[in-house]
Parts: sequence; C-alpha cells; structure tokens
Amino acid sequence: MASTHGGGRRRRIVAATAVTAAGLLLWPGTAHAVDVTTNPTEARQGDAVRLEFTVPEERAGTKTNQIEVRLPADAPIAEVYPMSVNGWAPRISSRTLDKPLAGIHSSGVTTVTTAVTWVRVGASDPGPARLALSMGPMPQAERLTFEVVQTYADGTVVRWADAAGAHRAPALTLLPAAPGAAGRRERRRCGRPAARWWGSCGRWPVPRPRGPGCSRRSSR
Repeated sequence: MASTHGGGRRRRIVAATAVTAAGLLLWPGTAHAVDVTTNPTEARQGDAVRLEFTVPEERAGTKTNQIEVRLPADAPIAEVYPMSVNGWAPRISSRTLDKPLAGIHSSGVTTVTTAVTWVRVGASDPGPARLALSMGPMPQAERLTFEVVQTYADGTVVRWADAAGAHRAPALTLLPAAPGAAGRRERRRCGRPAARWWGSCGRWPVPRPRGPGCSRRSSR
C-alpha cells in the first residue's frame, strides 16, 4: 500500500508540474513577438548618441538580406553616421533642408540623412542583426520614432512602423538637455579642431569604416 501511495503521489506531482508549465506558456503577455529594439532607449536633447537597432529574424527557412532604418522627417538630425558591422554594407539617403541645422562639427548643416539601408554582403554574426548609427545633436523633441523596413531573401517585406501591435516601430525617448550643455557644445565647436574633439570627447562615438560595398549619400 505504501508503494502504491508513493507512486500515486509522484504522478500527481508530475501532472501538477505539467499543468503549471502549460499555464505559464499560455499566460497573457508571456508569449509575444520579438520587437525591433534600440539601445539605449533614452538620450538627452542636444547630445550625440550611438544608437544600436536589434532586428529579429522571424521567418524560418530564410534570412534577412536588407534592413532600412528611416529617420523621423519632422525632427531632422544634423549628423548621422552608420557604424561598421560585419557582413553588412550601408547606403545613406539624404535630403536638403530649407533652413540649416547646427551640427556637432559645423554650425550650418543643410543636407541631412533621411534613411540608412544596410544590405547583407557576406557572412554576418549569428542571431538578430545589430546595426548602429552615431548621430547628433539630438533634436528638441520628446520622442523619436524610427520606421524599420526588413526585407527577407524570399522577398517578404516586414514593416516595423506601428504604434502598437506585432510590428511596433522602435523609438528613442529624449530627455531635456542637461544644464549648460549648449554652452559646452559651443566651446567645443569654436575652440577645438574637429578631429581632436572627435576622438577625445568621449561623448561622440568615432565612426569606423562603413564596410565593403558601401556607397555615399544618395538623395531621395
């Protein structure tokens, strides 16, 4: 009898564990599509930032061969530079502004980036694509939303552009500028050679070569 009781108890424990596991899998909010994310998620207005986009692979049997990041048109950023990433070559699209912007290395920037498109050109790191832009100064806005267009090798196009849902657009929250930040930026621009400030400041990431097969800006 003791043996039978022990066996029944073990079966009940196993069954309860299976039910608990199934409940966790079905619990609302635990199973969801992976989003395109940014790192960091916050920056300060007027600062420069290295912003990395992580784009998931959602389709089995194929892989992403092109990723386009579209910058917000209503909040242009004076300087945008794609970082070098193994297996990806960036292409920059741009437009001309009616009114110049103050940049980090220039006080009158009239041509700004509208989109950066990375094309797969060889073997890349496994897992989701991690593509980075160095950009600044951050505009006077509370939030920047980026549309991401992901194209798979089989021709499927996924647009990460929704405010909510399965394919939400990645966003960057902008905090108010730190006190005195504008004065410090002006002294840097006027009092130091750009090349020296570029590498020594520590706030503006130094761009590396953009990789094989990359092209210069193209107007849209």
